Amino acid sequence: MKRGLLLLWLLLCASCAAPAIVPTPTGAPLTATPEPLQVVCAESLEPLCRTLASAYQRENPLVQVVLVERADTLAWQALEQGDAAVAALTWLPPEQPAGWWQAIFARDGLAIVVNRQNGLPGLTVGQLRELFQGRVEDWGPWGGLPGIPQVISREEASGDYALFQEQVMGDFPVALTAFLAPGSEAVLEMVAEDQLAVGYLSTARLDEERVRPLAIEEVPPVPEALASDLYPLTRDLYLVTPEEPQGVTRDFVQWILGPEGQAIVRRQGWLLP
Repeated sequence: MKRGLLLLWLLLCASCAAPAIVPTPTGAPLTATPEPLQVVCAESLEPLCRTLASAYQRENPLVQVVLVERADTLAWQALEQGDAAVAALTWLPPEQPAGWWQAIFARDGLAIVVNRQNGLPGLTVGQLRELFQGRVEDWGPWGGLPGIPQVISREEASGDYALFQEQVMGDFPVALTAFLAPGSEAVLEMVAEDQLAVGYLSTARLDEERVRPLAIEEVPPVPEALASDLYPLTRDLYLVTPEEPQGVTRDFVQWILGPEGQAIVRRQGWLLP
């Protein structure tokens, strides 16, 4: 009798237990391979283009922007050879293939920089030409530190070099004694470490805690002077494709030219076109 009552009690407890929870089957998450977009950019534009590419990818996870940094001439060649769909450039060759598409997406200028210990007040374009020809033997008479100036230039493939040669040097070559910096950061380092050095780089890459920018023709490289073209060394920056952009390429360049992309351009220190 007792065994029967015990068995009945166990059966009743089992019937009152919580039911087992069976996970509801869910389908496997949908996956898609991101569509690659090859972008090549000028060295001085790399920080801006990297920020733009990251922001675009966050909004468009099915696109993978592959960003490659090159000197302007080499970036143009990559576009010609089909190694990139779009290029961001500081310089365009005088002759361009028919049918290529381009749009201005930002502006900047070339800042002429000296060491922070050099009190030189500024230069004219003519003085700048003499300086980079190697014809100036002492900063002192111009109001700078006594000593022979050390000129820092860029490699010939650089868009910075192209603008400097066109707007400052003309038909005159840069002195053979000039040091050639491989990039904007190298210019900053070399000028910051040498009290007698002078170089040039994009105004958007300027770091006034390390170097001091000079006024040219009495105009400092400040945003207001760049925007109004009062500063002599101002330029437009371009997006270029070998044909009218389509598909993902079109969406990418339209996004850069639109409100979101232009807001990033402004926050990163470049001027709007």
